Amino acid sequence: MRFVSGVIVVLSVAIVMGPLLWVIRVALRPVNEFVAAPTDIGGTWTLENIIVAVTVGGMGSAILNSLLVISIGAPLAVLLGSMTGYALARFQFVGKGIIGAAVSIALFLPIAALVMPIFNLALDFGILNSLPWLAVIYGVIFSSWVTLFLRSYFVQLPSEIFEAAKVDGAGSVRTFVSIALPMAKPALATALVLSCFVQWSELLLALLLLPNGDTPTVPVGIAQFSSQYRTGGPQTAAGMIVGVLPILVLFLVGQRWLRAGTLSGSVKN
Repeated sequence: MRFVSGVIVVLSVAIVMGPLLWVIRVALRPVNEFVAAPTDIGGTWTLENIIVAVTVGGMGSAILNSLLVISIGAPLAVLLGSMTGYALARFQFVGKGIIGAAVSIALFLPIAALVMPIFNLALDFGILNSLPWLAVIYGVIFSSWVTLFLRSYFVQLPSEIFEAAKVDGAGSVRTFVSIALPMAKPALATALVLSCFVQWSELLLALLLLPNGDTPTVPVGIAQFSSQYRTGGPQTAAGMIVGVLPILVLFLVGQRWLRAGTLSGSVKN
């Protein structure tokens, strides 16, 4: 069984890492060698494609644009999701089931179904080609899954803590800010990291709401770069690697946040 488990682990790692390693190898191959032998993994190595992706392909500017978007959109999604999730978890009110169902439906509603209404609203309010407004739209749209995720976390928190806070005279807002949010630090960190990842890789709304192409996000920049350099792979692969590095670093840093905050300490206090 240990041997079988080892084989399964090796195959799983190969399935996950194989395509990634292939993209890295293609990105570091000279274009002429790739055109001559696309399936060959040998040959020379070069950083020229990376340099072209950052300078000529504009991936450096695209990364800055995406960083601006997620710096607004991800915290907004967590803020809206935490407030809504806490209300659905800890309060009883008329229409609670309907609101919960609406949030669930919004989670499974494809973005393609919202394309035309969002575009019409953006056109009416004159917010096309605006990175901050794109971030706001991201925050609102992607707050649905954050709501359900944090609701499940808030439901599991001990009711005794909230009852004690109520006895001590803490209101709903004070209880939420001073008790619920500190206890939910691991869940909030997870929601923030995943929101950054989802918003970083979103393409359809970015293409729609940034039609002039002067301020592309990373997915839009990769799409533009790919259409401009139809060499079959190396420069496009380099653009993909450059575009994924910042969010990879953010995810690695976010792992430290997931270790912060423990429920046991809150319960003890």
